[in-house]
Amino acid sequence: MCRARLCYVPMMVDVGDVIENPVTGERITFVRTSEQTGGALAELDLELSPTAFLAAEHIHRSQEEKFQVLDGRILLRCRGEESVRGPGETVVVPAGNPHAWAPHGGAAARVRITFTPGDGIEQFFDEFFRLAREGRVNSKGMPSLPVTARLGLAHDMYLAGPPVPLQRAAFRVLATTDRLLHRSGS
Repeated sequence: MCRARLCYVPMMVDVGDVIENPVTGERITFVRTSEQTGGALAELDLELSPTAFLAAEHIHRSQEEKFQVLDGRILLRCRGEESVRGPGETVVVPAGNPHAWAPHGGAAARVRITFTPGDGIEQFFDEFFRLAREGRVNSKGMPSLPVTARLGLAHDMYLAGPPVPLQRAAFRVLATTDRLLHRSGS
């Protein structure tokens, strides 16, 4: 049985839809969706408040992520190397590479992000931002470990640092345990 506080029923994300994360200071407008492109890619505009932050440095195991700065400047860290990028500049983070970003210089920024393939990444952002709006994340913007595990497995996305095979194993245990506990009514 699905209880509203325990599970997520994905909504259909459409071009032009806007979602916000009040904890991290991010706002997303969907430009092209995975469904629209037959899964080939997903494209979104990410608006960052001057104090925006990323919940965690992470790895997309099977997706390339391209950042095209439209306005402002961002600090981008990829494989431990940092660079500052401004309007008109593009950075491609190949699949499997740890990365993080932040607005730079105390000002807002706007970035077009393209995920290749799209792989339904819109559902990740929809749920992740919804959890923040509902107050179900910590001060760093992260949900509980079981939810992080479920999202990581569903979107082949992992935290930077611990080896991915170890995280995948731990995520499987966490997600399975959480499902079993909630199925039994505990």
